[in-house]
This record gives sequence, structure tokens and C-alpha cells, in this order.
Amino acid sequence: MLTDLDKTLENILRERGRIQRSAIDIEFEMPTSEWSARLSRPTINVWCFDVRENLKLRTMEKSNVSYNGGMAMRSIPPRRMDVTYLITAWANKPEDEHQLLWRALATFKAIRFLRPEECEGDLRIQGHNIPFLVADMSEPKANFTDLWSVVDNQMRLGFPVTATVELETDMGFSAPVTLSTTVSIGETFDATTRKLDKNDVDIKHEGDEADIPTTEETS
Repeated sequence: MLTDLDKTLENILRERGRIQRSAIDIEFEMPTSEWSARLSRPTINVWCFDVRENLKLRTMEKSNVSYNGGMAMRSIPPRRMDVTYLITAWANKPEDEHQLLWRALATFKAIRFLRPEECEGDLRIQGHNIPFLVADMSEPKANFTDLWSVVDNQMRLGFPVTATVELETDMGFSAPVTLSTTVSIGETFDATTRKLDKNDVDIKHEGDEADIPTTEETS
């Protein structure tokens, strides 16, 4: 869901804000000093730094019950989650940064809410329009001075963007979870302990959750 929201925000900047892909980058990494040192072109940074439930929009409706044969299935109403980004601009000259940031602000500020059909991926199946707050500091999500000290970088001019999306807590997942593990191969003088006395090689495995070998398979 967060990746779909990232793509949606990038599309808005590219299409409505006319931010040309050939001249300006849009990135979603944490804007650390190491990150900013690698920049070679003007860049808009869209950093997601806060996710929390919107308690004002928590529904008091009872959960729905559906029946399939002799089985009853109870579904819980989705929770509404505030996803907050910090938008900053990065360029060699302050005037270029200010112009770029102002373009992003004007683009986002024109939007009151996102329609699901205009979004990417799973956001298309949201049951409500997605509230969209831009540069609203009435209920700040964080102290921005402290936030910049955490990322270990010089403070930049920026503004927050908050999108409120639905979180289906009982929703099934069609995509597997990708995990990684390290399998050690070697010799042991006591197989019951499953500890290697001589380690010959380590094999790093990356794949789906179902593909991760069990302890019995690796001993």
C-alpha cells in the first residue's frame, strides 16, 4: 500500500506539476547527509516519516458477518491511517530549490482528496476518497528540528503532506513475504546439538517465506 501511495504522489508531481523526468529526480529515501552527498541533479525528496491511526475517523459501525455454508465470517471495518511525508527540494542554488519546492507545494495544495480510481495499485480498491492535507501544521506530526537531527543533515525548507488511507486488518495477501536467511554448511561431531564444529561455507538464501529451509533441512 505504501509503495502504491509513493507511485501515486510521483505521478501527481510528474503529470500535474509537470516535473520533467529528464531534468529532475523524485526520490523517497530518508534525506540523510550521505544521501544528499550523492545527488547530481535537482531532486524532490518525498520522505515518509510517520504512520499513525486517525482516531477521528475511527468508525463505530459494527463488524459485518457473512455466511458461507455452515461457516460464519466476521469482517472488521478498515482502520483509517494517516501517512505523512516531508517534501523537500535539493539543488545547487537556493533559488532553484525554492522554485522547485514552490512548484511541488502548488501542485499538492490544489488537491483536497485523492479519488481511488486515480491512484495506483491497491489504492484503487479504497472504499472512500483519500483525504489529502498539505502544509497543515495545526496538528504537527513531529518536531521538524528534532527530525533533521535524527537524519543527521542540515535543515531544509519543506512542508508535510498527509494522506489518510484505509487499512484492512483482516484482508488476505496474494503476494508472498520475501525473506532472507543464511544456511551454514560444515562438520559436526554431535548432530543432536545442531552446532557446527567446522564451518565450511555460508549460503545466503533470498526467496519467499515458503522457500526458507527448516532447521531439519539444513542440519
